[in-house]
Amino acid sequence: MKVALLSDIHANLEALQAVLSDAAQLHATHYAGLGDVIGFNGDPAACMQIVMPLFSVAVRGNHEQALLQRGLFGVPLYTAMMDRTAAMLGTELVNLVRPLPRKASWHGLTLVHASPAPGEEWQRISTVPEARAAFAQFDGQLCFYGHTHRPAIFCERGGKVSIIPVAYDESGTFSLQLEAECRYLINPGSVGQPRDLNYRAAYGLYDEDTTTLTLRRVDYDVDSAAAKISRTGLPDSFAADLKRGHTPTGD
Repeated sequence: MKVALLSDIHANLEALQAVLSDAAQLHATHYAGLGDVIGFNGDPAACMQIVMPLFSVAVRGNHEQALLQRGLFGVPLYTAMMDRTAAMLGTELVNLVRPLPRKASWHGLTLVHASPAPGEEWQRISTVPEARAAFAQFDGQLCFYGHTHRPAIFCERGGKVSIIPVAYDESGTFSLQLEAECRYLINPGSVGQPRDLNYRAAYGLYDEDTTTLTLRRVDYDVDSAAAKISRTGLPDSFAADLKRGHTPTGD
């Protein structure tokens, strides 16, 4: 089994299509969603229509939560974005969001959007102390998460937590042989809105048979995607930040 792990698609159809093509060429057999299919970019309906039948397992992100709980972000600009998103989705697609869990266990993997801790679903995991707290909140060896829009790998070995640097090669690939004595927290990065100063779409592949993790960066038509951001009512700065892989929200 080879699982493609997709997080933070954020309604970026061009990035999603490029990632799915790349994953198919690398013989992905299953697809897992780590939340935030919608938000920020201009094609929420098309992205939902593609991935919801494709995912073998998926969890709810904070943008899906904000769709159902309008005003969650507490920022009028984002509330208006979700109003527009809801209008673009229509009732049928909005209803596909409702059953999504905030945490899932599947084939021995733990899947969350942000933190695996109960009541802390939207807490970011970016530092060793945050990762150490998160390791205590799931069983098993592997937990995949998203939310930060930045690729990251944390390893817990003998109670000590460390960061494994992600260094992509010229082809946009980083591979890691997972070790049996380690537990891992793995963020594959964002498909549709990377924030690590690299605009290329990011996703992960986990090969259960070889216990290998591959993180990939994929080129796509970022200019076309950026041109559609105005559909959401967001300012031009969001389009500019998408093109340079920068955070538009300051986090």
